[in-house]
Amino acid sequence: MGVFQYKALDRKGRKVKGIITAEGHSSARQRLRQDSIFPVEIREVKETPKGSSSWKFFSRFSGFNRINPIEVTVALRQLATLVSSGLPLVDCLNALIEQTEQASLKTVLTQIRERVMEGSSLSQAMAAHPSIFSKIHVNLVKAGETGGVLDIILTRLADFSEGRLKLKKKIEAALAYPIFLVMISGIILVFLMSFVMPKVIGIFHGMELSLPWSTRALIEMTSLMKRYWWLFGLVAMGSLAGLAAWIRTQKGKAVWDKFRLWVPVLGKLHLTAVLARFTRTLSILLKSGIRLVDALEIARLSMGNTVMEEAVEDAIRLVKEGQDLATPLKKTGRFPALMVQLIRAGEMSGELEDMLSKAAEMYENDVESSIGSVTSIIEPMVILGMGLVVGFIVMAILLPIFDMTGGIR
Repeated sequence: MGVFQYKALDRKGRKVKGIITAEGHSSARQRLRQDSIFPVEIREVKETPKGSSSWKFFSRFSGFNRINPIEVTVALRQLATLVSSGLPLVDCLNALIEQTEQASLKTVLTQIRERVMEGSSLSQAMAAHPSIFSKIHVNLVKAGETGGVLDIILTRLADFSEGRLKLKKKIEAALAYPIFLVMISGIILVFLMSFVMPKVIGIFHGMELSLPWSTRALIEMTSLMKRYWWLFGLVAMGSLAGLAAWIRTQKGKAVWDKFRLWVPVLGKLHLTAVLARFTRTLSILLKSGIRLVDALEIARLSMGNTVMEEAVEDAIRLVKEGQDLATPLKKTGRFPALMVQLIRAGEMSGELEDMLSKAAEMYENDVESSIGSVTSIIEPMVILGMGLVVGFIVMAILLPIFDMTGGIR
């Protein structure tokens, strides 16, 4: 069965649109006409291929058919409620589709329902949409299906997703003001150099004055900005695009991730966020009954830093050889001693999942408290930098004026 999006007219001539499943275009048109809906346009919705590079690129931009992670989390919680009521899975998916308003998510859920009706499990159907449901989602749902506790796993998965989204929102909200300051400062500086300064510096042309180096430098920079402002803009945009493309390469990402761990102040915050994601993900995977090695493989992909992922990969090889988890993590030299001790205590007491959960709470709280400290450092640094630039411009203008007034006297 295929999934089709349609635009049509109802019996009163009003425009309607929606989603329908059918064997083909002609079957979809026939079903619509039976409901007194007259199709104007019918388009089959193809599933996004796994690892599609085009989807990964365009999904970065909101508005390109992007599905909000919050809506996915809400859908998971609603599905957990429906499954816990004892309804068959297909009926649960039908109810979920009916109450989902976001068109793209409704389409994906419809495709999942069709796969389930064809005999696939829910985890297999979700795996066909890797851009929406990660390996964490798929493996947790698979564990829930195997253990007969799908509703509990879906609820736990929704809680996990909500926690990650809240932490991400807090980081974004805290960094929004410093980024705004940088952007406004840059716009003001470009405006001054391109439009205001040429008029102010015009008074120095034709005067037989020995101008200070700062004034001469300001005149040259202003002249270049006035004549080639478009070129500077193109170079800036090209550099950013080139840097972004390079970071997407394997070598570029490795260098960028090393830099993110090394950079002062922000590096520690990034590492703490990576550790919080790793411990939280590993904890929930183990609580769901997934084997340690498999859980480590999945949790490794949630870290978001290739350097740390490689460290976990080295630890996984030693765990497969029969070692415990704490010792290999310590050997990598990438994980804090406190985290290693908590994991060792959890392995000795048989409560590794709980210890990982405690470590996750500790790192999440540390991230929240560190955000305030980082923003309190960034804001005055941005203001100080802008003050130095403005001070340089003011002094470059005032020094020749002081020389002129001194000569008049």
